[in-house]
Amino acid sequence: MRSKRDKLFLLSLLPLSLSLLAILIISIITMVLKSVDALQRFGFQLFASSGWSPENEAYGLLAPIVGSLTVSALAVLTALIFSLPLTIMIAEYLQGIVRGVVSSIVELMGGLPTIVYAVWASQYLVPLLKQFLMEPLHSALPFIPLFSCRPVTGFSILAAGISIGISTVPYVTALTLEAYQSIPSIYREACYGIGATRYESIKIMISLAKPAIVASLILGFARALGETTIAAVTVGNSMYLSSCLFAPGYTVAALIASQFADAYLYPYAESVLYVSILIVVLISVALSFYGSTTMIRWRSRIIV
Repeated sequence: MRSKRDKLFLLSLLPLSLSLLAILIISIITMVLKSVDALQRFGFQLFASSGWSPENEAYGLLAPIVGSLTVSALAVLTALIFSLPLTIMIAEYLQGIVRGVVSSIVELMGGLPTIVYAVWASQYLVPLLKQFLMEPLHSALPFIPLFSCRPVTGFSILAAGISIGISTVPYVTALTLEAYQSIPSIYREACYGIGATRYESIKIMISLAKPAIVASLILGFARALGETTIAAVTVGNSMYLSSCLFAPGYTVAALIASQFADAYLYPYAESVLYVSILIVVLISVALSFYGSTTMIRWRSRIIV
């Protein structure tokens, strides 16, 4: 039975909690209202074409939307490649001071401003990717559409995806590690009790944590979808829609960053940008909600 203090404490928390929900709802309503003009003027054509020519009132969001989804998918794949081994290493193999140091480094990377990743990626990572990944893949597998175009500058969809993925590694690692370590010890003890090796035990633990890992990647996807600074300096900023990962492209976040300052000078330009913002926000909210509820359901089932 709740005491009077418990009820008062709950009531004191409600205003702040509801205010956050209200801010989200008001923001979405504002975006919808700002988007009405462009939707009425261009309709479905906005999502079926690519282009940005405010002087001619020619707008198309297909390339930025596809670019955002592609870059985010590459980012999640990159984050998975680094995060899962890092999680296993921290949880299973590192001990004492070494574990604390590595965990602190991961947390430090997560706290770095994205401009640091953006400068590092544009100056160092992109040239390395061009020389040691893009050009060899293009030379060896030019018949595959994903690798068919010659990397000219290195600034491309692939470069943006890998760069954002590296910046997302600490976030995904933190979620994955928390889920992995929250699995009750009775499961690990049961593995060793039936004679399983450490490798076999880790495989079983990962299988138990699989829904949480998937949820972590979904949340990472939602986070990568709105990344602006890194995308703006690595994606190439081109409205050209290509199936090749080595071609420059655009993301919605990069489009907004590069065009919003001057959008008020042209009819419908600002409204079109609000349409793109609305699309990203709705996708991010839906993915975040699904990922969070998946994580909560998994915890309720796995934790005894």
